[in-house]
Amino acid sequence: MKFSLFIARRAKLNTQRNRSTSTIIAIVGIALAVIVMELAITIVLGFKQEIKNKVIGFDSQITISPYITGDITSTNDIYIPFNDSITSILKNSIPNVNATLTLKQPGILKTDTTFAGVLFKGYDQQHNYSFEKSNIIAGNIPDFNNDVNKNKIVISNITATNLHLNVGDKINTYFFADDNIRVRKFEVAGIYDSKFSDYDRLIAYAPLHTLQKIARTDSCGSCIELRNINYDSIYIYSERLQQKLVDAVHSGVINRYYSVNNIRNSAALYFNWLDLLDTNVIVILILMACVSAITLISCLFIIILERIKMIGLLKALGATNSQIRHIFIYIAERLVLKGILIGNVIALSLILIQANYHIIPLDPNAYYLSYVPIEINWWQLLVLNICVVLVSILILIIPSHLASKINPVQTMRYE
Repeated sequence: MKFSLFIARRAKLNTQRNRSTSTIIAIVGIALAVIVMELAITIVLGFKQEIKNKVIGFDSQITISPYITGDITSTNDIYIPFNDSITSILKNSIPNVNATLTLKQPGILKTDTTFAGVLFKGYDQQHNYSFEKSNIIAGNIPDFNNDVNKNKIVISNITATNLHLNVGDKINTYFFADDNIRVRKFEVAGIYDSKFSDYDRLIAYAPLHTLQKIARTDSCGSCIELRNINYDSIYIYSERLQQKLVDAVHSGVINRYYSVNNIRNSAALYFNWLDLLDTNVIVILILMACVSAITLISCLFIIILERIKMIGLLKALGATNSQIRHIFIYIAERLVLKGILIGNVIALSLILIQANYHIIPLDPNAYYLSYVPIEINWWQLLVLNICVVLVSILILIIPSHLASKINPVQTMRYE
């Protein structure tokens, strides 16, 4: 065993009967820094993931829409079919994509005393309603492909509250199509609340076939929504798909141009906001690193001053300056490891409690979430702990030189 490690392991961190205040401060400082950093990382990851899921749930990762110019000769110019040609292009462009024909139709819900404008969305039978079902607070999502439910709709809690509607109520709905007003009476089958007020105020759900009849379009939709796409590959796949569609027009496979948009452009406001959170995390990590560094350096200086006689004795016995430096680095690293261990136990306990029980609430009007979200990335937490150890070693190198500069003759006079 190395001499420095042998001495460091046997060096007591106590003064008289009580633990030195400096060592307690160092351990507490490291533990608090680890707790704050791990909470910051997991909360920001959770927040970003939850907001992404909500935005993608209402919209889609990639959308194919008709390319509309100033010359519209018929209503079919603003709709897109979902035929075999487009299906083939999708399969050749994006692997394992989930494609849904979607029709968006604006309408006005009107009661005897008030009204509200909404955007109805109808999906074909390929759509997975798991996101919509997870937000239902009253009633249910009916089987919109069954004709029995052709006059049923799902509205948000905000809309239901403004119009004083409950599940089972019927309401007249007005649509503007072909320069005409069409009236339909719908029954409220379900009420949802995603806490995402920007979308909740606008979106309602209705059967696709009903909306197609209102829009006077046969087997077409406003767009084709593509999901089940890796978030980091959205730009790559959208550009590839756009080029495939253009090539298909030139080769005669399809007879018109379509535009491809992605969620990172259409919902750029939200994603730019989420990207700013990364800056906040970096600032927190830097601040915690600075606090920990100052605490460690101060602690090591105090430990050295408390052990000046020991340093003089070791030098008198032939210990080199390098060995003296290593002794105090090892001693300080013991404090660091204890602080990391305590910090991890407390931080992970808080993280797991919040992840399972959601005890810390949020204002959904401000944050789009009713509780503080948690997303645990074990690799990031492991890297964080490794970085704390490595940075602490680098920080301790400079103050450890103080111990090697002590003259053994002067230590005999030190009280």
